This record gives sequence, structure tokens and C-alpha cells, in this order.
Amino acid sequence: MKTKNFFLLILSCFIILLFACKQTPKKGGVIISFDDNYIDEWFEFREVFNQYQIKATFFIAHSYLLDTDDIQKLKILEKEGHEIGCHGYCHLNCMDYVDSIDKYVENEIIPAVHLLKKHGFQLHSFAYPFGTSTDLIDSVLLTHFSYIRKATYNINDTTIDTYDDIFVSDNTTRVSNAMGMDYNYNISFENLETALKRAANNNEILILYAHQINNSKKDYSIEPAYLEKVFQLCNKYGLQSIRMKDIGSFTFK
Repeated sequence: MKTKNFFLLILSCFIILLFACKQTPKKGGVIISFDDNYIDEWFEFREVFNQYQIKATFFIAHSYLLDTDDIQKLKILEKEGHEIGCHGYCHLNCMDYVDSIDKYVENEIIPAVHLLKKHGFQLHSFAYPFGTSTDLIDSVLLTHFSYIRKATYNINDTTIDTYDDIFVSDNTTRVSNAMGMDYNYNISFENLETALKRAANNNEILILYAHQINNSKKDYSIEPAYLEKVFQLCNKYGLQSIRMKDIGSFTFK
């Protein structure tokens, strides 16, 4: 009898240990995106992306400036699981074309899509330069792209978990907003953590964006150490790193 009880005790301990050691399933998601064409800096950071299993979306502007080396680096990033998106041909503000949307599409969208596809990239997503648009412009651009990203700014100077529009909770969402992480946006690490926690707790997708990755502390730059800490938090809270084009296939538990 004692032997049987001892065996049951050992079995119970083993089951408890098995559940304790089982990896916590991914809960919620995060989209890390980058704008413009700071390709050398993104490429140099690729080992850190790989280390933390972060799959970014890189929105390319001024595609006519891409040289052979740029294209090769972007193709390597794409091969490693990152997404290449469109950020316009000349980085034009669509709000300057509210009365001539066809002209905006003609000047900014069609040439960018044509050139990026010519270089071999399959486009799914677009990010507005300057981050704003109208519902009508959105509807027109959704005939060219599956997903559109806008931008939200911390104008309320509060914790960014209060900005509902930077979170996605429905995989039918095609137009969404993002919060900037660059130095000039002055989002503290603790503030950013509030948003990551919300995404994890509510099974939502948080969308973030940046530009350059360097230590210059200039506008539109993010320090490598800060960005790596963000990646560490994503892993800490079990957030799944996805790309813009993955929104439609994301499973909200």
C-alpha cells in the first residue's frame, strides 16, 4: 500500500512538473514595423530580430532610389520571414490630394507598386506617409492593398494603452493605426510596456513603428538597446510577432 501511494505521489509530481515546464502558449500579438528606406541599419540589426524571433514589416518609400545592394538586402530580410510593404513612391501626403485622389494614386501608388513588384516583392500592405488619410482614400487604396497602416500620436500625453486604435481585435480588420517608438515621440519604456501588457491580457494585436535604428538620438531614430528591450518584453508577455499581412490569419483566442 505504501509502495502504491509512493508511486502515485511520484506520478503526481511528474505531472505537475510537466505542466510547469510546458511553454506558455502565445497570447496576443505585436506588429513591429519600420518606415522609409534605412535598409543598411535594418539589415545590420537582423541578428537581433532573429534572436528574439521578431518578424518585422518594412515599409519602403522612394523605391526609385534602391540600388542592387538595397534590393539584395531586402530580399534576404524577406527570405528570413519579414514583410516588405509600400510607403509610397515619393513619400507624398495623401491629405494634399483629398480633392484629386486619382492623381494621388497615379503619382504615389501605381509607380511604387510597379517598381517594387518589378524587383520581385509581393506587396500586401501600405503605410501612409505622415500617417493620416480619409475613409474615401482608404477605400480606394484597399483596391491595391490588403492592409493599410496609419499612425496615432500620443497627443494626450498619457499611457498608450488607452489608445484603442493601435490595437486590433478582429482578423477582418484591414485599416489600422500604429504608435511610434522613435526618440522624438518620447514614449518611455514603462509607457510602452503598458500597451504590450494590454495586448497580452486582451489577446489583441498591438501595432508599433519606427524608422532608423541607431544611437544618434535624432528625430525618427530608435536606439538599438531600447529596441532590444522591447523585443525582450514581447517575449516576456508571450506576444506573437506577426507581420501586417498576417492580421487576417491571426487567431484571437
